[in-house]
Order: sequence, then C-alpha cells, then structure tokens
Amino acid sequence: MKNPTDTTRQRIMTAAETLFAERGFAATSLRAIATAAGVNLAAAHYHFGSKQGLLAATLHARVTPINAARLCALDELEANPGAMSVDEVMGAFFLPFLSGDLKGARPRIIARIHAESEDLMRPLLEREFLPVSERFIAALQPLLPDLDVDELRWRFHFAIGGMIHLLTFARPLGMGKLPAGVEVADATDTAAAFQRLQHFVVAGLQQADPPSVQEQQP
Repeated sequence: MKNPTDTTRQRIMTAAETLFAERGFAATSLRAIATAAGVNLAAAHYHFGSKQGLLAATLHARVTPINAARLCALDELEANPGAMSVDEVMGAFFLPFLSGDLKGARPRIIARIHAESEDLMRPLLEREFLPVSERFIAALQPLLPDLDVDELRWRFHFAIGGMIHLLTFARPLGMGKLPAGVEVADATDTAAAFQRLQHFVVAGLQQADPPSVQEQQP
C-alpha cells in the first residue's frame, strides 16, 4: 500500500519539473506548483521547505538515475582498463541518452536550469554533477596523455555544453519542426542524435593540445 505522504511529495515534484522546465525558476511560484499538483501550499512547504529546496529535490531525483547509469558503465570499462578508449568512455557518459531508457522523454529541466542564474544553479550543479565529471575526466587523462589537464577540463566542459544544447533543441536549425503536438523526438531519434554528438566530442578530445591563450597573444 502506498504511503499518501510519498504520493503527495511525488505529485509536487512532478508538477515542479513541468513548470520549472516550461517557465523557468524565477517565473514559477510555489503556489502555482501546489495548484498544479492538486495540494495546498502548506504541503509544498512541509515537504521541501522552500522553492529552492523543491528545485534541488527535483533536480536530484532526475539526475540520480542518469549519473548511476553513467558510473555503472564506467565501472565496467575500468574493470578492463587496457581495452578502454576515449570513444568508450564518452559512450558511457552519454549512455542514458543512447540506450533509449529515457523512452524519448528528454529531461528538459536539466537543459532549462543551465539558463538560470549562476548564483542559483552552480552550487546545485556542482553537487549533482561534479563528482561524476571528475570520474570521467580521471578516466580520460591516461587515454589523452599529451593533453594538458586544464585543456581536458575545458573540452569536457564543451562536451557538456553540446549535450545541453541537444537536450534543448532536438534537431539542427533548417531541418524542420517536429510534428504538431510532439515536443520531443522519439527514443530512436534521440539515440541517433547523441551518437552524432559522441563522434563530434571524441574527435574534439583527441585533437592535439593547442598553444595556450597566453602564447597566442601578440
């Protein structure tokens, strides 16, 4: 038998994810979330304390299975490090989007929150993503021995940027719109798009380390 408290909490988080993704954090009130969830405002305060607390909980719930899938795939690769490649490591990172496990439902909140203010989001993003990013960067370092670690961090940062862009826009400009009433591509389209991104990122990671910015100054 379900716990009514758990059901209420889940309804609030589901409504919050939808509204945060559609309107953004600042334009979404806690009262609007409570109304959409069919609960009173006191219930939202009881379970999450504040709108910031609700955002943190919603993000954590969405990100946890994504990060778990990434780390599980990386653990399997690291069990046989001699056979690891840059392509396989990045395949592990993009696995949640390549596998079809998301069933075509893009985690729009992840894309949307990157457009929020840095003061609001950086602490949340570092808590949710930094440990996983560090694991992947550490796995890539021995595979890219000629790449300076700071340059590797920049390139991984750009890889994440490509991922966020793809979560926001399912298709490139000029390739037409999705059918009316369809907000996202299906799982097959999503996997194909992320395969393209993976190939692009791997090529970028494997490029020779460029001269530093300071060295390029006249």
